[in-house]
Amino acid sequence: KMESELPRAADAWLAVVIFSKDRPCQLLCSLVSLLRHVRGVALDISVLYKASQPTFAESYFVVESLFQRRLYPSFAPVEWHWMEETDETSLGKLLDSMLARVREKTTTVLLTVDDALWFNDFNAAAAMQLLKSDNRIYSVHAKLCPRIEYAHPNDKFMRVPPFSHFSLHQSTDSKEEGEKISPDLLIFEREKGEYDWNYPWELSASLYRLESVEEVIQAIRSEFGSGAVDHPNHLEGYGVRLLKQQKLPSAKSSKYCACVTDPVVKVVTVNRVQSLFDNPVYSQSDGSEISVDELDQVLRYALLQAGLADGDAAADVLAQKLQGSDGWWKSYLKGVETLELQPWTRNFDLSRQWPPNLLNRVAMMYSTTYLDSVHVPLPCTMVNMVAMVAMDWTSPDFQHPIVSWLMPVKDTPSKWLDLALDSIERQEGMVPGSWELIAVDDGSSQVETKETLAAWSKRPFIQVIEGLATSGIAAALNEGWKRCRGKYVVRLDGDDCAHPQRLKKQIGFLENHPSIAVLGGGFCTFEDGDPRSLPASSLKRYRMPCHPILTRWRMIFSCSLAHPSVIFRRSVFDNGNSGPYPEGREAEDHWCWLSLALELPIANLADVLSFLRRHRGSRSSQAAEALQNSSFQAVQSFLRSFQLELKEEDVKVLWGKANADSAEQVDRVSKALDTLEAAFLNMVRTGTTPNGQHFAEGFDEDFLKSRRAALVDYVTSSCSRLRGALAVQSLASGEVDVGAAMMKHWLKGGDAGLKSLGALIQSGYSTQ
Repeated sequence: KMESELPRAADAWLAVVIFSKDRPCQLLCSLVSLLRHVRGVALDISVLYKASQPTFAESYFVVESLFQRRLYPSFAPVEWHWMEETDETSLGKLLDSMLARVREKTTTVLLTVDDALWFNDFNAAAAMQLLKSDNRIYSVHAKLCPRIEYAHPNDKFMRVPPFSHFSLHQSTDSKEEGEKISPDLLIFEREKGEYDWNYPWELSASLYRLESVEEVIQAIRSEFGSGAVDHPNHLEGYGVRLLKQQKLPSAKSSKYCACVTDPVVKVVTVNRVQSLFDNPVYSQSDGSEISVDELDQVLRYALLQAGLADGDAAADVLAQKLQGSDGWWKSYLKGVETLELQPWTRNFDLSRQWPPNLLNRVAMMYSTTYLDSVHVPLPCTMVNMVAMVAMDWTSPDFQHPIVSWLMPVKDTPSKWLDLALDSIERQEGMVPGSWELIAVDDGSSQVETKETLAAWSKRPFIQVIEGLATSGIAAALNEGWKRCRGKYVVRLDGDDCAHPQRLKKQIGFLENHPSIAVLGGGFCTFEDGDPRSLPASSLKRYRMPCHPILTRWRMIFSCSLAHPSVIFRRSVFDNGNSGPYPEGREAEDHWCWLSLALELPIANLADVLSFLRRHRGSRSSQAAEALQNSSFQAVQSFLRSFQLELKEEDVKVLWGKANADSAEQVDRVSKALDTLEAAFLNMVRTGTTPNGQHFAEGFDEDFLKSRRAALVDYVTSSCSRLRGALAVQSLASGEVDVGAAMMKHWLKGGDAGLKSLGALIQSGYSTQ
């Protein structure tokens, strides 16, 4: 673009700083993806790179040439600044130069790294607007979304904080493709999260106010010396340390951060180019890293292929297209023609296309895959990943209907029923005949409800069943279950609404993870209107624990599946066609989940799958106390399978709803925790349940193999926190003898207990 064509307003520009060392191949892939997916703003891109040997310097020269010739599409004006770190020009000096240059142009900086790969559109304009309009927000983390619950560098499962919505009034239009980019962001209080969720200053893919970046750099130099910002890891590590010590005024007053609603970028962690921190990387099958030298050779091979010719002819073609003479290119490509490609390159795009785009296919795989970590491997070594591709429902491989929607109805207003049905009919990827609706009238007396159900009964793909007014919802659901023919049974209440992508995501997950028996998801609550078109800021979002072991564990202390969001694998519940719900129980869903055999895994997706209506007439409003008491009884029943006899008051203590009032109660609760901890740790370590049953085939590979140590830590730490909290609560309430007894049980955990006390004192305690 000519200078006269470039935007002038400060909010129109986003300064991008990307750090790179010895990884020109990964830099190329990162920049191509960034140009494609960072939308809504003009980009001032500063590439701060360092080459430790001549071969990398040559490849950086090539990558710079590719972008200076503007060979890759972008959706906004771009200015490039290539800045090399040398012995004479430190990283700190480069940062000073960059900040001085952009100060009059923008108020916001995106800090990122060369192994960050963008795969979905990111509305940078919305992120900049949030930072401009809300001083509570310290940073916007493009790398975070509600799916993230595992910290790969720490090998830990994280506490994910609650979210609230920020939304611009209108989406940003992409005129080139006629699509809309979501402006929605989620706001969270960072101190309510752990690890990635409480790491507000980082370099991989986050936006900051320009003044905050300058403040961090100045504070690091004041505290640690002028050269302390000359290494990216020091820049990040020292910055986080000062922020945690509350030595950064802007962070001290900005307690919140923001993230995206859906994933847009991942850090492809296949090698390490620094030695300051021993961060883990995803290795190949033989345990080795994919070296930067190997990737540099792959880059040269890709350029040879992109030259659309062989041998010296390719060098001539590249010399015409890019900087460098044909002789220079012949030297650069020497020996590459006979390169033996390794198995990990099979998902690279090494075809004869110009310009080269090595990880385009990989980016597409990430965009259709459920990932629970910021740091990911290449697809050839991926674990715990599930492609959520659109299914071909017309294929003879699928029986019809694929899905049976199961909906209980009792005096639900017609307009609510119509909205629920519309959300079923508008499921993405579904075709007529691929679904059926089984609506069970649980004793309705309202005329409009009966008329609506009568009209439904005349429509194809809908069955309306008359239930008994006194039978209860569990009996109604079981009666409807008997009529379900689909491979999957999907729950939805008549006053709720399904997200348009619910089936696409849930069935995609289940088709790729046949070990999962029941799958729930996140949800939003609303009061009136169509939640699919309401501003996100008017909805309240809820997230459940997602990993199957976490979901099972949390089920003992709360109901960790939202009933209107679940989908069942019907074949798992082949029990004489009687239905899965225990009848005569108020909390029929919690009883159902806890009565499932432990070898039948349950899980959640973090994505919003359903919209739940909040109104005074709902069961959750009218029978809240009865529902909770029924849940306590369900937990009691579950614990009996471990030969544990707990009273309802004991379960209240486990749930944090009451304090222990006697040493005998302390002993009962502690014994329960000891037994549960031992059972779950054995399941994680051996893949065997207490009754000797193994998990379904594929479960260990998909969910245990790469997460075993983190799951052991999660269960152990959770028990320790519970013991510590109970001890502190008892002491605080004046029950010294009871508190001392609980303290004795707690300290049996050794160092883990002491660490939990520190965490308890620092951040407070919640059983949730």
